[in-house]
Amino acid sequence: MNFINSILLFFAVLFLGPKMIAQFDSKESNKVAFAGKDDPYDSTILIRGGTFAMGMNQENIMGDWNNNLRRVTVSSFRIDQYEVSNKQYRNYIKWLERVFIPLGKDSIVKAALPDTLVWRTDLAYNEPMVEWYFRNKAFDDYPVVGVSWEQANAYCRWRTDRANEKTLIKYGLIDPTKPYIGKMETKNSLVDSNKTAVTFTPTTKVKTKNLGDYVLIPDFRLPTEAEWEYAAKVSSGKNYISNFNNPKAGSNSGTPNASIVASNTPYPWSSNGNDGLRSNPTGRVSKKEKDNRGMFMANFKNGSGDYMGMVGYANDGAGFPSKINSFLQNPLGLYNLSGNVNEWVADIYRPMNSIDMDDFNPYRGNSVLDGDDANTSSYETGTNTLISNKSRVYKGGSWKDRPYWLNPGTRRYLEQDKTSSTIGFRCAVSAFGMDTPDAKEDQPNLWQKIKNIF
Repeated sequence: MNFINSILLFFAVLFLGPKMIAQFDSKESNKVAFAGKDDPYDSTILIRGGTFAMGMNQENIMGDWNNNLRRVTVSSFRIDQYEVSNKQYRNYIKWLERVFIPLGKDSIVKAALPDTLVWRTDLAYNEPMVEWYFRNKAFDDYPVVGVSWEQANAYCRWRTDRANEKTLIKYGLIDPTKPYIGKMETKNSLVDSNKTAVTFTPTTKVKTKNLGDYVLIPDFRLPTEAEWEYAAKVSSGKNYISNFNNPKAGSNSGTPNASIVASNTPYPWSSNGNDGLRSNPTGRVSKKEKDNRGMFMANFKNGSGDYMGMVGYANDGAGFPSKINSFLQNPLGLYNLSGNVNEWVADIYRPMNSIDMDDFNPYRGNSVLDGDDANTSSYETGTNTLISNKSRVYKGGSWKDRPYWLNPGTRRYLEQDKTSSTIGFRCAVSAFGMDTPDAKEDQPNLWQKIKNIF
């Protein structure tokens, strides 16, 4: 390219650059997105919002009737590709130790520690797991368990602070020589904890600036029950992948071959009934896929006393929880939504959930607990029911559960301050701006137009 063409290209980029960048950002936002390594959304995956059938889509053999099918819509969000690991949670504990032990606030560190005694059961030798599962580096990449709903929320707040810290330091809003505690000392809308908040106010360098002048990332949090279930169900729909790059695809669209097909499979991988529980790759497959042929697609209990299969005939090869990057279960790259460990979600549990929740971003939080008349219903644990205002939903099934609980529509509950060897968690974060398709999405690439000029 000669000097004249270079000058023309410079001015073209100068005037058209912002428009080009906006269009490129819009195109990228419509793709299945893996966060970069230096990104605060590291290891999260974008789930584009939409409508789906929430609830149980198989026979309700437990007779709970607490998850009737209904049509709802969720907004776009990001969710962790993996369950939170022991190593990630230990990094959180180490940060708390560095900050709070010198201040004499050891209680804050102790309150965040997982309960390793969850591995201890009657008439079973699990002492090695009690001693080493959380602490030993051999279990670095295994899901953290023994963490309560409250502890999981505290981790999410800490992760939000770490994601925002670099930006705040860059613009001189906080002192880089002191630890930043922002969300950790405030109560999030998805949090209900009675623990005393810690006040630690860093010194700001530039007093004329405030946080409202800058765009920070939305808070990390536990996914709502609807978001978690949507991620498990919609990711198994083949049309979700094919239509992801075409936000105008729909039943009323003029786009050829556009379709919206409800995902109604019982697991996060395509199957009918229990037919798809075992790996059966077809066509040209990798050596790893060949080695996994016939293996279960999730880590669960196959039957009485059968947690992993016999030697040489392994079902899933994992007696206890397996690594967080085992069992890739869907085309979006989400691991272990079914099996391995159950996962906390944000919602308070209620047995009736089909008539008293909103059909857009349904969530039962702390301000509106239930749709019943307070004069005719009450939930008092130990008095008239096991359900209370601190009963939280967990989903997904675990290494210790039968296949029935792997269905994304199933739901159970536990007190928010209780722990289990079968419950872990993963974080979510709202994805603003992803639910409005670009009106100019179908135009030719602007950069290609500029190249054609020269």
